[in-house]
Amino acid sequence: MSQTNAKKETLPSELRVVVEVDGNPVGFLNLDVSRLWPLINHRKRDHVPVEWMDAAKFDSIMRAAVMKKLMARLETHLYRALGDEMVKAELDVESFNLKAESAAQTFGGTKAEIEKLVLETDRTPLDFYAFFWEYLLDERDVTDLKREWKAWGTRPR
Repeated sequence: MSQTNAKKETLPSELRVVVEVDGNPVGFLNLDVSRLWPLINHRKRDHVPVEWMDAAKFDSIMRAAVMKKLMARLETHLYRALGDEMVKAELDVESFNLKAESAAQTFGGTKAEIEKLVLETDRTPLDFYAFFWEYLLDERDVTDLKREWKAWGTRPR
């Protein structure tokens, strides 16, 4: 067998899906076919279902066709899930900005105001920043941010 024919019969061991948003690549999904294929084709047969076709060619064509269909289905699910999660991420951005604005209105928007706030307590600026990030990441609604700050050091974390 010539080297050219050997290369044609070698199947790629990795499939890559380019993930695009608005026509711009934002990432890749790489699948290791040599690890994935045994999970898909777990029913090893001793013979090819069609006697008139070379077994190696049949396996090669079947693998290529199955992987092509798998990738098409994955892309459909991937783009649907990505679209749904991007909408949620946009809402997360808005929520973080609103919470940060609320904290700025409550405690002040400058470092000097935060330093003055922590001087009035026995806490450090790092304590305030830890409180602030905990507040941003917390899912619950906070009605009185000043009361939360006062109680923050006394409750277990």
